[in-house]
Amino acid sequence: MAQVNFRIDDETKRRAESLFNSMGLTMSGAITIFIQQTLNRNEIPFPVQGAKPPTLTKEELLRRIDDMEHGRNCHYHDLIEVDDGNDEQKPKSRRTTTRRRRTVA
Repeated sequence: MAQVNFRIDDETKRRAESLFNSMGLTMSGAITIFIQQTLNRNEIPFPVQGAKPPTLTKEELLRRIDDMEHGRNCHYHDLIEVDDGNDEQKPKSRRTTTRRRRTVA
């Protein structure tokens, strides 16, 4: 059996232990339940506030698109290659892709 150590402030630990004890659980048991539920669902088993991706303004999105199109502030994972689906005009020995400009309304 593995052992896991983590740090938590004293007051939070005291409150959590009190709550778990009132439910008939130990801190270890409660954390084990949390981990097992996370594994069963393949996600955290409750909503996590602040986990939404940031919303970009139209101006920021257009700036980022312009940066990508001109190779600025661009990393390999920022680029998306789109297969244009026009295989009959392409040589079969190589695969080509097309970058398409996106417009924002």
